[in-house]
Amino acid sequence: RLFEYLPVWTSFSGAGEVTAMAVFSRLAVAAIAAGFLSGVALCAGGSAAYAQTAISPLKAARALKPPVPALSKGGEFEGYDFWEEYDDLLKSAWQEFGPLRGELYSFDPAFERRYLHSALRGAAARARGEGDESEARGLFEELLPGVFKNDRLFTADFLEDLQLELQHIEDSGIPRRRPNGMNRYGVILDQVGLEAAIEGLTEAYFRPLAAMLFPELVGPTDAEEHYAFTVKYEAEGDTELAKHGDASVVTINLCLGRAGWRGGELRFFESAGQGLHAPGHEQAGAGDIVFSPGMAVLHRGQHKHQALPLLGGQRTNVIIWLMGKHGVVRIAPYPKAEQLSMAQRWANVGSGARADLQRRGDGSQEAEDEGFDDVADAERASPAEL
Repeated sequence: RLFEYLPVWTSFSGAGEVTAMAVFSRLAVAAIAAGFLSGVALCAGGSAAYAQTAISPLKAARALKPPVPALSKGGEFEGYDFWEEYDDLLKSAWQEFGPLRGELYSFDPAFERRYLHSALRGAAARARGEGDESEARGLFEELLPGVFKNDRLFTADFLEDLQLELQHIEDSGIPRRRPNGMNRYGVILDQVGLEAAIEGLTEAYFRPLAAMLFPELVGPTDAEEHYAFTVKYEAEGDTELAKHGDASVVTINLCLGRAGWRGGELRFFESAGQGLHAPGHEQAGAGDIVFSPGMAVLHRGQHKHQALPLLGGQRTNVIIWLMGKHGVVRIAPYPKAEQLSMAQRWANVGSGARADLQRRGDGSQEAEDEGFDDVADAERASPAEL
């Protein structure tokens, strides 16, 4: 009777099925106790019994009891052991659950036509094809020094479909890890299957736009990786966020939420020539930003900011952090002569090509002429160090 309580979902294969060992052990003990099977028959019958008793990853994931997020600061490792233990199971569960809006999960021409604003697509095409990024710059309004607004990145279809997809994800019953160390509620988009689409979007659009707006921080490899998640503000969960800097070189903050919330402005703080922005470099201005659905804000990750209290309703935002490989965040500005040219920003080179360009910066005259230089470790900082 003791073995009736062995969990059959102790471990899972890559295909998301329960391993033979857990089920085999349970059945084997029962069979031996009853005296029905010899050692050979036991082995022969194991796979059949395994097939009959395996449960789906989705059902197993829904049976888990995840840790409840509590910390409003320093919560990056809250429940770490739980999430590490069930990482493979949860990945399989999301695959089994499947999407509601499958178009969101692949970055291709159909994605661009349906979800990206025509003004953005046209500006990017002109920058790549004609070597003119004035149209791309014209998409942005600098609300504060170092804080840029754009409400022509995505279409209404994107806002609607992504909100429906997020509701589909929330209704899945699959445990979701908190998105970061401060926000307790949201979705880590890379963990629910959207990573490929976001990587394509970042490679084609966000990376060159970040380098255009912040050339002193975004070189050939400084925005090579991303971390994407949503945050939700509502009375029953998080209503505000304390002053902080992001673990990113550049942050894209897109407001999804349907109109109707009150409060929740995004407040930025002036650098005063200290810390990241030393005298003589670009300023980081102070002021409050009022979001509206479809509005995106781009800013340096280390530009200190906070979310003011939400007074009513609900607001959901998509956040994309851009960073170097392994989460490294550049904090030292590039000299003007070493910043990427417009052609280099919009070249759409892959990570291998960017690494090759970076290697060419090891003191060669050719690299200097193209504006690349090797970056010393002292000029970068990991998120943990920030």
